Amino acid sequence: MRLLDRSAQTNRWRHLPTAEKLAATLAALAVCLLSRSPLTDVLVLVLMAGLTLFGARVRAADYLRAASLPLAFIATGTLAQMLVLDLSAGWPRLVLADASSVSTALFFLLRSTASISALLFLALTTPLTALIAWTERRGLNPHLADIALLMFRMIWLLLDCLERGEAALKNRLGHRSYRGILRSHGLLLAALLPRAFAHARRLESGLAARGYEGRLLFLSAETPASPLNLTAIGLGFAALFVIGFLA
Repeated sequence: MRLLDRSAQTNRWRHLPTAEKLAATLAALAVCLLSRSPLTDVLVLVLMAGLTLFGARVRAADYLRAASLPLAFIATGTLAQMLVLDLSAGWPRLVLADASSVSTALFFLLRSTASISALLFLALTTPLTALIAWTERRGLNPHLADIALLMFRMIWLLLDCLERGEAALKNRLGHRSYRGILRSHGLLLAALLPRAFAHARRLESGLAARGYEGRLLFLSAETPASPLNLTAIGLGFAALFVIGFLA
């Protein structure tokens, strides 16, 4: 989570309009879901990964780390589709499925990977605060937006307390034995919630001292969305869909 937020806050496209990046992501997902051509999925994958790595200048190591978990999940599901349980030899064994099943599994592997590349583009280039602000401008209840932002902040507080507690355990040789690991982590988890609540109380006091009256407001350097750019995004992905359909 910290990786996603750091990349979203530091990439070269962080100040581009959220609407344009969201439109590109949704258009890519729509093309992947509607097209039956593997070529279209390959083009979407290359395009979205290229925009993230070379356009927004997200580090390749960060991109691979962010993609590793969803890709591992997709690969596991694909492997399950490609293998079947065979009982013909008298004992159960896993064998490769027929060619049609393998082809279908590989197609869904490619489609899922292309879709993940679109979602990673949005997650690694757009801060969560910008997404919430955009949805609020489109009619999201302001109180729901504030609750989402406070939950996001609480998650950060929990992670911060957990990381500092883990570092303290390692420095005090809390991982020296299996019994020590269980005892140390039990104490850490027992202390985590009270410390997080203490941080939350300090956050509440800080908001009250700054005149908080029920709204969390953020400064933004984001430029407004351009209708021309939105049209170009739509036409570009429509062209990808047509290319895949005609290929």
